[in-house]
Amino acid sequence: MRTIKGISALLLAACSSIASAEGWQLHGFGDVSVKNDYVTPRGLVVTTKGVTVQVLNGLVAVAPGGVAFHAGTWLDINPGYSKADGNITAVNEFDYFFGVDYDILPKLNVGVEYSEFISGQPSVAFKNEHNIEFHAKYKDSADKGFTINPYAKLFWAAWSKSSTVVLGKAGDTFDIELGAVPTVKAGALTLSAPTWVTVGPKTYWGTGALKDGNVGVISTGFKASTPVTLFKGGANASIYGFAQYYHLVNDNLVLAKAILNGGSSSRDQLQFGAGISIGF
Repeated sequence: MRTIKGISALLLAACSSIASAEGWQLHGFGDVSVKNDYVTPRGLVVTTKGVTVQVLNGLVAVAPGGVAFHAGTWLDINPGYSKADGNITAVNEFDYFFGVDYDILPKLNVGVEYSEFISGQPSVAFKNEHNIEFHAKYKDSADKGFTINPYAKLFWAAWSKSSTVVLGKAGDTFDIELGAVPTVKAGALTLSAPTWVTVGPKTYWGTGALKDGNVGVISTGFKASTPVTLFKGGANASIYGFAQYYHLVNDNLVLAKAILNGGSSSRDQLQFGAGISIGF
């Protein structure tokens, strides 16, 4: 029920030497975070009871010409899960993904990624969902320490017997995410404000009588990170804290939230947490 959000930042950290690389290079990335709720980039509020622990890891192989191939897995664990909401295990979701990206211009990166979302709640949640996501990301010059980093993503829910947002069309549908990640460096701190809106066909969010427009969610937030020394050599790590606000514009997202979370129907959701990222 999610896109692998934040992988691009990890890939950039892991592959900082792409431009000057000679021969193939292999890099790795990992991220462990603890959050109060699980909310997808498309605005689906999956859990609100108990904390959620999310684990991301993967590898990146960079060709001599700068083409980067990546693959990895993502896991969501929900300690304190609610049986009243139909959950039967703390393992909420497991995803795997692989993709490729390339800088077609010095500041413009494009790529494509395949991902499969697998429910950790067998028989009571969603069927396996097969997705393909295309992206275009512009990397501003960091000469003045401040960048905007605009991007666009097309998320194609290619084929599945369930909907990535619960009430929408099951497979062969899409949404588009338009956003930016304004970022400024202040000494050892990196401060950013991830902001985006999702748009798409009405049936992406709902196929029943409730078809509420072509906008899904509007989100903005604040993240602060700083490097830490854990290992000597080529490995690097950083710790971070963040808060992300979601406004569920589409009525179907509000209804889906209520279905998954014991009737909770607020359009506004605040997610916050902290984590550690590692790359080599």
